[in-house]
Amino acid sequence: MTGDKTRILIVDDERLHINILNDMLKSEHAIKVALNGRQAVERSLSDPRPDLILLDIQMPDMDGFEVLRQLQSDPRSRDIPVIFLTARDAEEDEARGLELGAVDYITKPLSPAVVRARINTHLSLRRSVRETLEAKRQAQSLRTQVGALTRSLSNEVLKHPQAFADIVTSSPEMHGLFHYMEAVADTGEPVLITGETGVGKELFVRALHRLSQRSGDLVAVNLAGLDDPTFADALFGHKKGAFTGADRDRSGLVKGAEKGTLFLDEIGDLAPSSQIKLLRLLQERSYHALGDDQLQTMDARIMAATHQDLQALMRQDRFRTDLFYRLSGHHIHIPALRQRPEDIAPLVAYFLEQACHTAQWDSLEAPPELISLLKLYDFPGNVRELRGLIVDAVAQHRGGPTLSMKSIRSAIESRKATQSPSAHTNEEESISLSFKGRLPTLEEAETSLIDEAMRQAGNNQGIAASLLGISRTALNRRLSRRLQQRLDEQY
Repeated sequence: MTGDKTRILIVDDERLHINILNDMLKSEHAIKVALNGRQAVERSLSDPRPDLILLDIQMPDMDGFEVLRQLQSDPRSRDIPVIFLTARDAEEDEARGLELGAVDYITKPLSPAVVRARINTHLSLRRSVRETLEAKRQAQSLRTQVGALTRSLSNEVLKHPQAFADIVTSSPEMHGLFHYMEAVADTGEPVLITGETGVGKELFVRALHRLSQRSGDLVAVNLAGLDDPTFADALFGHKKGAFTGADRDRSGLVKGAEKGTLFLDEIGDLAPSSQIKLLRLLQERSYHALGDDQLQTMDARIMAATHQDLQALMRQDRFRTDLFYRLSGHHIHIPALRQRPEDIAPLVAYFLEQACHTAQWDSLEAPPELISLLKLYDFPGNVRELRGLIVDAVAQHRGGPTLSMKSIRSAIESRKATQSPSAHTNEEESISLSFKGRLPTLEEAETSLIDEAMRQAGNNQGIAASLLGISRTALNRRLSRRLQQRLDEQY
């Protein structure tokens, strides 16, 4: 695949030399060609930019030295290694080229072995330099995070609790995330927020934006379904006439988020070609509007969110590893609702109050057994699903001060019946029965199952029956039979 190959720009006004180099290199590299100096500069700056340039010195109009000067003066092309192509015995040209910033030279006539060796050497060196710089950047970021987090956690009281007013929780793990967010709020580094659908990732983005106290706005864009041209236009904007239908200038979202926060939702759905554009934006903090030659600087903090497993996408070559590490300067993973059952009661109270206000009901109370029922449910839709259950129950309520559980119980039973085996269940959580010694009788096994269901349900027969997959009447009949047997044994 071309996208996986390193990109080489060959600059030479003689087509014979271009054809020779193309035949040497095309199997291992993606080749771009420029026939003069002006084309060389343009194609060095156009996406995707080359990873290395082979530049002939002797060209009409603009020679290789002038091309190199222009490349060295532009921050977008300054770090692209340039290898000069020189005539044999042109020591003066070679020395001058190296002084101007070329990394090497190759003399003509061209030897395939020499050309490949020189190219591979400088591409490897460039990768090593980039990896070293990235490692230093990540190490510095980690030191900053650890220092800030240590200072924050030295005091368990949140400094800015008002920033988290929209997030209802009593979970120690969630409060730990709040402390972390306070610690990293003002670093300016990109933030990656992960978690299952419905856990409230956007609420965390809003809280972190408030904590950062940036003067600009929070600007959000959902990347799901955006093709590459739409992505580029949405983020970078365009000049009038840049493409058919561009009848006026348009400022992109990067500009709209100036001095604020740009939130990229569903980052896991970003197309590979768009991932390259985003990576360059993060690396260089500059961009071009479509159809505009003027370089613009980004002054916005990037936050990204996804419900997808980016590690799995990277293993499948569907998400760039370098982009992942750029985005995750700070990483916040929000636990699923089933992992923090202590949040169910306060969330129910919060959603119940909201729903009653919207429906213009007097305040309703949640029956105690409702919390027991909800704690036994897996909640694949997380907090969003819980809110839907409560809103629907209030809408169907027909009177009385206590919320009816009928619609909630029915919805949960229906969803359990149609739900495929949970993707959240691992081998340790799956049902597995093993017996040592004597195999229990069916009556003994039934007794044990009923006792466990009643324990988990807090002795609520309706909930226990739901767990066992039988009707409440059938469970009551079994319990009554057991009670009668015990009485008969006593008397």
